[in-house]
Order: sequence, then structure tokens, then C-alpha cells
Amino acid sequence: MAVITTDILITGMRRDDVFAWLSDPDHHDPILQGAFGSCQRDSSTEWTLQVAVPGRPRKMGYRFLRADESHGGRRVIVETSGKRVAGKLNFSLRTMKPSKNTLVTLRLDYSPGGALGSVMNAAGLKTALESSMARILENLAGLLPPDQD
Repeated sequence: MAVITTDILITGMRRDDVFAWLSDPDHHDPILQGAFGSCQRDSSTEWTLQVAVPGRPRKMGYRFLRADESHGGRRVIVETSGKRVAGKLNFSLRTMKPSKNTLVTLRLDYSPGGALGSVMNAAGLKTALESSMARILENLAGLLPPDQD
């Protein structure tokens, strides 16, 4: 299993407000647009994304599963699919001081496959996915509505 983790601090928005916004699958479309080579919405909760890797671009499925408050925190759970990119993606949200700031951590656990997958991961797949995950968070920060308090 390979892991990519990236964070962004959202200032001026409470964790519950960011969580409510991310809990709507319709809000995932604009955060995915521009973060990948291409982004096609297939249903209300599913997208096909193109990861730009050296050689042949890789297709990755993105399926919104659910918003989860069961562990006392706030997270949004997504499933990824595709050859060398299948796994789980989580948006985890934590309150930062002051309480109007929210740290959003995006974690992607994916399986690049066996020996060939490890080579492909080292040869550009992981770098391309890291770049896309960072752009997702940048898009999120740019799309969140301003605080209403």
C-alpha cells in the first residue's frame, strides 16, 4: 500500500461548516475539476479522472461514499478505483486555534500493485497523484463560501 497525505488550513471557517460543505457530493465536482488531466462526472457520486503520468495517462475512478462522524471527528470517505490507483481517500477535518480555523487533511491509501507497480509509482505515478491531491485542497479552499458570522 502506498500513502499520500497533504494538508491545508482553511481560515475563517468552522470545522462543522467545512464538513457540511464537503458532505454534499455535488461539491466534489468543482474541487476535482482542474486537479486532474480530465474529469468526467459519471453519476451523482462517481467520476472518472485522468492522472497525467509519464507514458500513458492512468484512469482513476472516484466514488463518494459517505460523510462520517462516527469516530468523534469529521471525515468524508471516498473510494478510488483503477489499475494501480485503487484504494481509499479520506478528507479528515480538525479544529485549529482559533476555533474558526479548520485543518483539512487529505489521505490517499492506494495499491500500485506488485513489482511493476512499485516501479511505476516511483517513476511518476506517486508524484502525479501528490500534485492532484494538493490541487484538490487548493480548489476546496478557493470554493468554500466566506464565513457568515
